[in-house]
Amino acid sequence: MKLLRMIALVGAACVLWGGCDSPKTSSIAGTKAYPLDVCPVSGEKLGVMGEPVVFAYKDQEIKLCCKKCRKDFDADPAKYLTKLTGK
Repeated sequence: MKLLRMIALVGAACVLWGGCDSPKTSSIAGTKAYPLDVCPVSGEKLGVMGEPVVFAYKDQEIKLCCKKCRKDFDADPAKYLTKLTGK
């Protein structure tokens, strides 16, 4: 009985904390999932400065660390999109 209770608790924890190594999926329907765990503008780890700024640019989900980075992204999206694809 204790083993079943432990398995249930671990399963619940996985769901609550983002799913035990589940593949990255986009939170915006019809867009490609954001592939990085850092902001493409600042290089900061997402979540360090609060909830990430999440939006869609064309068919790509974008996540930034803060609103200030959104202004920089909007000024030159191509510069930052290359960081997502490596091209």
